Amino acid sequence: MKILPDARFITMTAANNPETFHLSPVLAEVLGRWSARTESWGILIREHNPYLLLGPKDRRLPFLDDALNWAQNQGYPVYMRVGGGSAVLLDRTCISFAVSRPCRDLTVWEQNFRDMTAPIIDGLRMLGIATQFGRAEGSYCEGPYDLVTRDGKKIAGIAQAIRGGSALVSGMILVQQDPVRTTEFIQEFYRRAGSQQILRADVVTALSYHPGFSQVTTQDVHDALIAGFEQHYHLISEPFSPEEWQEARELNTLRCLRGDPIPEPSGRTG
Repeated sequence: MKILPDARFITMTAANNPETFHLSPVLAEVLGRWSARTESWGILIREHNPYLLLGPKDRRLPFLDDALNWAQNQGYPVYMRVGGGSAVLLDRTCISFAVSRPCRDLTVWEQNFRDMTAPIIDGLRMLGIATQFGRAEGSYCEGPYDLVTRDGKKIAGIAQAIRGGSALVSGMILVQQDPVRTTEFIQEFYRRAGSQQILRADVVTALSYHPGFSQVTTQDVHDALIAGFEQHYHLISEPFSPEEWQEARELNTLRCLRGDPIPEPSGRTG
């Protein structure tokens, strides 16, 4: 019988963390820091309120402030990511995951993508969706380790950061998100920011666009991801501590470029 490695497991939803749900955008980074401190593996599955997430190259756009103000006026706070990649739009129609492990070796970059994303591929396969690594050329936040369907359309964006003693592989799975509307929003953001980049909506899809999956929910995908992770890890439920929630509040201040006022904690930690 194969002995599976232990991994801390955390789920973040609006239902189970109503007072701390606004911190969801920075929780993967909190998990990565924990892995570095404890030399342990961690897994996070989470939902989101709508927000726009930018990459390092986006920070250098000539009219970024104009685009940030526009996005916020549309109801989307804007955050900076800790890894590579470029702009993506997250909301309740997608679900995100993060896997962290102790790591300081930049040469294992490719292997991290393959090993740490394997449970996602397995979980989607058990749900009935076959995916593989691939580049959907012209998609927003295009990358070689995104997950694409058999016809080459992007269904999940994957990014990695190795910093501070940990490797963090994270991504979002498009469950019901409209690829045309999302691509148009990001395209308009880039236009206002002074970018000449042209994006294609026809190379992006969502699970609900597949035959037989029109009623798929984020809960369905959440459960499938857990099943996938259970094939690779012994999951140990361990919610974030009060100290980690405070760390998340501090990171939220650093990573949020434009956003709504942050609710004051009421003493509960989710």
